[in-house]
Amino acid sequence: MKKLCLILTALLLAVFMLAGCGAQTTPNNVPVINATGTGKITTQPDTVELRFSVSTEGKDNTVQAANATKTQKVIDAIISLGIPKEEMQTKDINFSPRYKWDEKLGQQLIGYRAENTIVVETKKTDEAGKIIDIAVQNGSEMVGNLKFTLSDEGKDKLLDQAISQAVADAKKQAEAAAKSAGVKITGIQTINVQKDNSRPPILYENAQYKLADKAATTPVLPQDTDYIVTVVASFLIK
Repeated sequence: MKKLCLILTALLLAVFMLAGCGAQTTPNNVPVINATGTGKITTQPDTVELRFSVSTEGKDNTVQAANATKTQKVIDAIISLGIPKEEMQTKDINFSPRYKWDEKLGQQLIGYRAENTIVVETKKTDEAGKIIDIAVQNGSEMVGNLKFTLSDEGKDKLLDQAISQAVADAKKQAEAAAKSAGVKITGIQTINVQKDNSRPPILYENAQYKLADKAATTPVLPQDTDYIVTVVASFLIK
């Protein structure tokens, strides 16, 4: 029993010694100045998204098939502009009964309504007005949620430039702080880059278009968008 106690005591001493060695190897805190810099690139968006709705009303459920035919006509018209089918998708399909209230008979079924919603997302931003016009001319009753965005590919092209601006901004702030504190910057300890994930600008929302002259093209003027990169940097000082 005494021998067992001696063994356990020796093991505990070894654990404490190892723990003490680990604590001694922990590096001391290094003095730093933390600064947050921003790089903002203003550019034209390279992608446009448009939403079209086609609806049909009738007395029986054949309105669903009729509306499908009308929707296909709109899709074919958009394709004729050089917009590939891969840049379109069905966003929503609705089929619902229609009622009216009669004072004597109460609620009466008067027919049905079918509606299809198509979303087009393309990089042909200069074709937005033509896409709107040809969709309306071929049966679309509503064009809404028109928005211009900067694609991931477009952001990647601007990434280096935005990061350079952000780092320069952070360094400028750190140098000013170091000068005021009477210290010097000797290097950079860490840099954390934060890409912009902000909501893209919406040019029109739930807009409706009616063409007075088929020869005229609806003017669509996209606004510039900002791509922002933020860096959080720790600058070594002495």
